[in-house]
Amino acid sequence: MDMTGEKGAVMLVAFYNTKALGVRYLETALERQGYTVITVFYKDFNSLHPSRTTEAEIALLCGEITRAKPMLIGLSVMSSMYLETVDAVIGAITAQFSIPTVCGGAFASMFPERFLERGIDFVIRADGEHAICRLADALSRGDDYSGIPSLCYRSHNMNVINDVGDVSENIDDYGMPAIVSKNACFIEHDRRAEGDPQLHALSYELIASRGCPFTCSYCCCVNLKRLLPRCIPGVRTRSVNSVIEELAEVKSKLNRVTLIHFYDEVFPNSPGWVEQFVIAYKKRVNLPFVIWAHPKTVDADTLKKLVSAGLTEVVMGVQSGAMQIRKDIFHRYETQEDIIGAVQKIRDAGVASAIYDFMLQHPFETIETLKETYALIEKFSAPFELQLHGLNFLPGTDIVPLTIERGILSTEEMDTIMYAPMQEQFSAYWRGDNGPEGRLWYKLIYCLQFAGLRSRLTAYAGDPVKYESQINSTYTLATRLFRLRHLYKKGRTVVKSKIALLT
Repeated sequence: MDMTGEKGAVMLVAFYNTKALGVRYLETALERQGYTVITVFYKDFNSLHPSRTTEAEIALLCGEITRAKPMLIGLSVMSSMYLETVDAVIGAITAQFSIPTVCGGAFASMFPERFLERGIDFVIRADGEHAICRLADALSRGDDYSGIPSLCYRSHNMNVINDVGDVSENIDDYGMPAIVSKNACFIEHDRRAEGDPQLHALSYELIASRGCPFTCSYCCCVNLKRLLPRCIPGVRTRSVNSVIEELAEVKSKLNRVTLIHFYDEVFPNSPGWVEQFVIAYKKRVNLPFVIWAHPKTVDADTLKKLVSAGLTEVVMGVQSGAMQIRKDIFHRYETQEDIIGAVQKIRDAGVASAIYDFMLQHPFETIETLKETYALIEKFSAPFELQLHGLNFLPGTDIVPLTIERGILSTEEMDTIMYAPMQEQFSAYWRGDNGPEGRLWYKLIYCLQFAGLRSRLTAYAGDPVKYESQINSTYTLATRLFRLRHLYKKGRTVVKSKIALLT
């Protein structure tokens, strides 16, 4: 390991995410201040077959800590879905070491008390780049840390929660995330692999902005935005130059990357930004890329410009075809016309692949709302792809108290769902429910994404129970077609990236 940092070593642990953008930004911030950073990518993400940590993996992590002797250990806790692993790691670290610990990330930002009461020394809320450096400096010098903005800690058996502050409005100030972590390892399947697992990635994920302009009830973004000082905008966008410099470095260091995935909640569309981005991206990056969109922000002219630069896929959240569920439950205010218009604009812009995201089979769902979703998707212009899944109730989101207030679930039932073992949570995420007829409507909706199957679906939708065997057979065929399309898309992306590199 490169242990040349002037001020000592800080260890950062990323759970279930080998891309771990937040941790990579912290690595850059700490290295700028003279610290050596050891990054441990602890387990990989697998939503179909998630696995909690093992004793062997915890022993490997503790071995890393023993070797590195860090003066601070940081744990990135983005989600509640893997808390059993996080808690096991916290228990092992606090039992075996007397090294200060700090948690950060979306979940830790919303529930700092949970971690302080489990033996974690500090929690940093919201942007952590400045706060973690100030904390490390204070600890290394033996200085008072009590006034550090965004910091939470215990004092006299009480939780002290400092206001969020010292965050940058101009997020270019934070620099770029570490493309390749210098001192990294990957722990998974009871084994330790030396080096940054991102070196072998075929895709690269980045953000051109932080925050979201919308208030969806199932998402934590709105509540994280509420933590920020009033002077900080809810959406902060990087400069085009910052984004392009990051991607230029990606091309030079990650030779296998064939696809760029922008993970902005909504891809930037401020005046002039897209035009400048298109010119620079064509010149210096020129790889296929994917963005997320919202029905309220889709603009055909903007998409055409992005397609000319390499945009190959748009993922747009719709979530339900029932206006009542979208508006009253999900706090999404686009109309049916907005959605259908956005779908048409994406097609007219020449985007090669359009994916529409829906959350179905949740406690608010009925046969009638499933029918409404079917009727809406039936109006979508082919070709398109559907991404269908359930609704996860996540702590700190507005839909949790809403569900309890409406009497859909009790507080105890909600806690059981939200803090269940990760295998149970992910199983519920993909499971269809609402009884036998509801499962048939789910299958009918799924099959709509294949134009060649639509003629038979019209008859089946008139009486799904009567046509159960035919629907099941058609659904089996549709799943096979989905796999074939997936393989075709992967091949097309590789070919496009190779052509782009030659031009």
